[in-house]
Amino acid sequence: MALMFTIKIHPLVYFLFFLSGLTGEITPMILSFCSVLLHEAAHLVTALGFGYHPYRIELFPFGGVARMEASLFNDPVAEAVTALAGPVESILFALLLRSFAPFLQLTVLEDWARINLGLGLFNLLPLFPLDGGRILRSLLVRRQGYKKAVRLTTGWTRIVLYLLGIPITVLALKKTVPVHLPFLLFFLLLASDAENYVYAYLSQHTKKKALLSENGLLPSKVWIVEDRRRVGEVLPFLTGKNYHLFFLVDKHGKILGEVSEDELIKMINQDNLFNLKIGEIRQHVNHRPMEAGGNED
Repeated sequence: MALMFTIKIHPLVYFLFFLSGLTGEITPMILSFCSVLLHEAAHLVTALGFGYHPYRIELFPFGGVARMEASLFNDPVAEAVTALAGPVESILFALLLRSFAPFLQLTVLEDWARINLGLGLFNLLPLFPLDGGRILRSLLVRRQGYKKAVRLTTGWTRIVLYLLGIPITVLALKKTVPVHLPFLLFFLLLASDAENYVYAYLSQHTKKKALLSENGLLPSKVWIVEDRRRVGEVLPFLTGKNYHLFFLVDKHGKILGEVSEDELIKMINQDNLFNLKIGEIRQHVNHRPMEAGGNED
């Protein structure tokens, strides 16, 4: 898979470049721009290594976003490593610049090192949608499920931002902290809305079907699940690139039938899906009983 992506720049970035040129601060602006670009590129390259398609890098006045296929969010390990790749690149690049700066005697390298170090450390904060927040979310997904993990991560982020908002604004007015910091916190607050977890499942499933059509085969995983378990408890298992098949058993371990990933996906837009018992799915879709070793009540 080739690394093909586009770069989208917000119009306000051009305006900031214009203001930087007027105030003589164009060099720090260019260094920051390049640092963010390299940071986001590290995300895309890492996602590509896991087999997920990168789309574009979007650059904003206060940072950037690496856009890639939504199914990555349904692969907690891949998402965590991909999120970590950005800060690691920034910090390692800062150390590299700082190592060469004394030999080359270029102060611009020291400035660039500080920008990259700040970018890397700031993004490790466990606040969504910063990289640290994405890592925190991916750690919660396995135990809590995607929906609850998003809710917990964004809720924690809002609490922290609300608590810090007024003190940071006061310190900025006193010029104790950078004046742009309150605006950055406000931007994080706006960007902390929960992502569309349903789209993540649908996008992931679409990719699996395409791979099946292309290769004629697809890796699969088989799960044993009690029929009384709710769909919301089962959906977190639809992770990675494998196709999933669930064998349903009663409380005595008797096999009742199976529910495929396709059948789950067909119902994913229903309002009561997460509270529906997985055994009840067979009443809503055309279910084919097991032919070998299966039993129907």
